[in-house]
Amino acid sequence: MHRGAKAMDTRAQNSLSRERVVLYVGAACPFSDLAVERVRRVLDEYPALTLSVRERARAHDDGVPLVATPTLLLSDGRRLTGTPSEERLHRVFSALLGKSIPMANKVWYIERNRLFHGVPREEIERFAHLFHERDYGAKEIVFSQGDLGDAIYLLKSGHVRLFRSTEDGKELTLAILGPGDVFGELALFDESRRQTFAEALDAAHICAASVDDFTRLMGHRPTLTMMVAGEMARRRREIETRIAGLAYGSVRARLQHALRHLAREHGEALEGGEVRIAVRLSHQELAQLIGTSRETCTLELGKLQLAGCLRVDDERNFIVRPDRLEPGVLDRVLGRVTGRGQK
Repeated sequence: MHRGAKAMDTRAQNSLSRERVVLYVGAACPFSDLAVERVRRVLDEYPALTLSVRERARAHDDGVPLVATPTLLLSDGRRLTGTPSEERLHRVFSALLGKSIPMANKVWYIERNRLFHGVPREEIERFAHLFHERDYGAKEIVFSQGDLGDAIYLLKSGHVRLFRSTEDGKELTLAILGPGDVFGELALFDESRRQTFAEALDAAHICAASVDDFTRLMGHRPTLTMMVAGEMARRRREIETRIAGLAYGSVRARLQHALRHLAREHGEALEGGEVRIAVRLSHQELAQLIGTSRETCTLELGKLQLAGCLRVDDERNFIVRPDRLEPGVLDRVLGRVTGRGQK
């Protein structure tokens, strides 16, 4: 970043009295403001990282006050706009410093998981040792259909796919989970063998507790049982809704619903009403989510791209316009673009 207009603009923002964190990933280039609280929340986890970032910022901006709103740049010079997820911020920080960044400690994560909402930190510190952490690589299986259900899992970062495999080898995706989600919880009640596979879609960091330990924990805190039951009910409603769509909806309608759901659950808001789906899915994986062939899914995705409802960024993530994916709106747009309505 050069001095001049940008430096003057930075100084002009001193009155905001907020920390200035300039993150350079690649060459210095024009920048944009975004996500003050989210960046600050991630930085608060790592005092050493914050110092490193500040030192890097000073190296690029000698003499420019470190106050204003945070700035994030991608390696190709494009601006990171909207509200990036904390997981993506961790990746940006990692690229910036040229090394992997340790995620927040176990107590910090458990404290922020919705299952433990309202549980005092002191109490969490007493039972955190029951949870064991592990990293999974992309496409690595966490558990398989038919395995003994002996643990419950808390997804700390990354994404996990729950799916079933039929006798003829076909896969049907039941759910795609993100940071903060819980899975394997049926083992706490009446599941002796796993009914699904759980697969890491990308690099995932997962906490696991044995069924016996978690059951004892629920005995000490009955509200935890209610929270687990609520999570089970929520996922069951989502799966039932999607299965109904598989039975009665067209491929296009199922694809619309899936993309809207992914944008809502795993989306990062961008400028102009666009939403970036943080989980990276291949056409095959998306086809397994909506119950169709890869070829048909690719054909329908092409129509959505042609209609301006969807595009793919340089990191191969889908970027969608949810307002254009509504059934009536999409059909009208496609009708104008292709010269015919939905078949």
